Amino acid sequence: MVIEVPTGVPLRYVLQLAGAPPVPQGVLTGGYHGKWIDAAAVDEAIVSRNSLETVGGSLGAGAILPIGQDTCPLGESLRVAQWLAEESAGQCGPCYLGLPAAARGMEDILNGGGPAALEALKQVAGNVKRRGACSHPDGSAMFLESTVKAFTDDLAAHVLGNGCGRPVHGVLPLFEGAGRRRASRAAGRPGERAQPAEDLRRLDAVPGHGLCADILPEVFQLGADGFPTVAQAEVPRYAEAKALRAVRRCPALALRLEEDTRGPVPSRSNLPVLSPGRGRRALGR
Repeated sequence: MVIEVPTGVPLRYVLQLAGAPPVPQGVLTGGYHGKWIDAAAVDEAIVSRNSLETVGGSLGAGAILPIGQDTCPLGESLRVAQWLAEESAGQCGPCYLGLPAAARGMEDILNGGGPAALEALKQVAGNVKRRGACSHPDGSAMFLESTVKAFTDDLAAHVLGNGCGRPVHGVLPLFEGAGRRRASRAAGRPGERAQPAEDLRRLDAVPGHGLCADILPEVFQLGADGFPTVAQAEVPRYAEAKALRAVRRCPALALRLEEDTRGPVPSRSNLPVLSPGRGRRALGR
C-alpha cells in the first residue's frame, strides 16, 4: 500500500493507516538503502529525518516497510540483500564482488555458520563502504548492518542456536529480474557478461581512484595528476597477495593479474614501464 503523508506525523499513525500489524517485529525506514528500527522504537518515532535518526532509522527515500511477527527478519533481509547484489551494473568491485559476498554472509548465518559467519558479514559490509563508484554499495551495506543491530534476539537464535524457527514469507516487495538484465549489459554491449575481476588475471593501471597505490606501492605510484605513473609493471612474488587484494578492491575493475609465461611485452602506451623481471606481469589495456 502507498500512502503519502507529510513529515512530522507519528510513525505509529502512519503504520495504522497502512494496516500494518499492531505490534510489528520491525520497520524498515528509508527503503532498501535505509535502516531497520525495532518495535520498541516505533512509538517514539516521528516521520522526520532527525527523529528517525535518533531511534536508529533513516528517512532516506521515504519508504516505510513493516514486517509482522510471523516471518524471519534475517530471511527477509537475505532476500533483499540478494536482490541488491543483482541490481548492480557489474562495473564496480564493491558491487560486483562485495555485495554478493555480503549476501552469502547473511545466508551463512541462516545456515548455521555461527559467530564466524557473523564476523565475516560485518567485515564484508565494512569493506564495501566508501569504495564504490556510486552509493549503491554504501546503502546496501547500511541495510545489512542495521539488520544485525535491530534484530538482536533473532540474530542470537541463528548464530548461537538452531534458528528462530519461523519461515520466510517474503513480505518485502521485490522487482524480480532487473538485476540480471543489467548484469548482462555490464560490459557495454548487449548480451555481453561482465567478467569477474578474480578471473581476469591481469593487473592494469587504475584510472584515478588511487587504491592500487595504497595497497601495492611496490608496483604503482601516483603522479601529480592522481593517476598511476606506469601502465605495465612486474609484480614481485612477495607482493602477489597484495596484488590480489588490489584486483578485488579496485572500484573500476581495472586491475588484472596474469602469470608471466612469455617474454617481455612492449608497452601499448607512452607511459614508462618497469623493467622486466621474474614473476607476474602487469599489463596496460
